[in-house]
Amino acid sequence: MPKKKLIQIAEEQEVEFEEAMRIALEKLPEGSLTGRGKNTWVTEEGTEILEGSFMIEEIIPKHFKGKVLKECPNPRYNYVYSKEISKRVPVLVPSRYKGRMIGKVITFEAIEDKGGVSYRYAK
Repeated sequence: MPKKKLIQIAEEQEVEFEEAMRIALEKLPEGSLTGRGKNTWVTEEGTEILEGSFMIEEIIPKHFKGKVLKECPNPRYNYVYSKEISKRVPVLVPSRYKGRMIGKVITFEAIEDKGGVSYRYAK
């Protein structure tokens, strides 16, 4: 599935373009949107995230991109630096990726609850 116009996604999901743009800016990682106004394009990865977020907007976590710096003392986590949030954060990664992510740019999501914010790897 190649890039898709945001206005086309909004029509398919039966929402106003302005609402679709607001959700896209809030929920998608940096670099998922190109163009301006009604000529805005969404990447394949961004399209999947958006189509799910129109159904249940409140519980879709915010997505970020970042570079994996190193493993944490707890091997289930890797330290990832994201320019969007301007800090290094521990990100939970699946066990099959232990030791294989260092130096790679990944997409991860922020999950907020009463205990604070945590981050996990997103496909």
